[in-house]
Amino acid sequence: MSARISDLPVTARLGLLGLALAGAMVSLSLGTRAQREGRAFPPPLSRPLPKGLTRQALSAALADQSRVAADLAYIECLQYIGGPRADGFYGRTLDLYGEVQWLDPGFRHAAREGISVLGWMLRRPDEALELGRRALQADPGEARYGAYMAALAYQKRLDIDGVLAALLPETRRPDAPEMLLRMVGNLYLRQGAWDQAVAYWAAVAPRLNDPVSREQALRSIAAAKAHRHNIYYQP
Repeated sequence: MSARISDLPVTARLGLLGLALAGAMVSLSLGTRAQREGRAFPPPLSRPLPKGLTRQALSAALADQSRVAADLAYIECLQYIGGPRADGFYGRTLDLYGEVQWLDPGFRHAAREGISVLGWMLRRPDEALELGRRALQADPGEARYGAYMAALAYQKRLDIDGVLAALLPETRRPDAPEMLLRMVGNLYLRQGAWDQAVAYWAAVAPRLNDPVSREQALRSIAAAKAHRHNIYYQP
């Protein structure tokens, strides 16, 4: 599975933050485009208040500024998961992504990213499922949440084939979270499916923006090719 973010050196964590911030404008653009497409949702105060909701988010909802607040809250998510581990094992992740989802259910990219962070980077599938349930309840028209939740359920049953079947269609989407792309590639390596691992990482590598992720792709391709030919691989 994917490496825990806490296991990475400081420079790698800073690299993740750089990736996250670089992707912020793309993500916010996706959210703005969704708004232009006219997806209307009930106001946040019509939904249950999530645990850990900040005063700023509540004030924004009262002032009918929830979408702007969701954009700012998402930036805080990116800074938090890419920053140092200051409060335990990133214990506020669900609350932070949950706040974005509560403020703006139409910001689907943020919700999918939060599910991926919780489920596969931090390895807290129960919290990932909780965020997925909230997102699906508020936005039942987003079928992609179901794929993520199915993969998490298969993961809890240690059914790797089930995880891959649920997530492979997601990996082909241009807005798939990068950590999801890495996790699927790691599953092929874990299975010892060397030919599939080479093909997958080669296809995914050009889509990776983070230098750490691109380096992982190259190492994974080399390792899979070495195993395929029974050659000892020394990274």
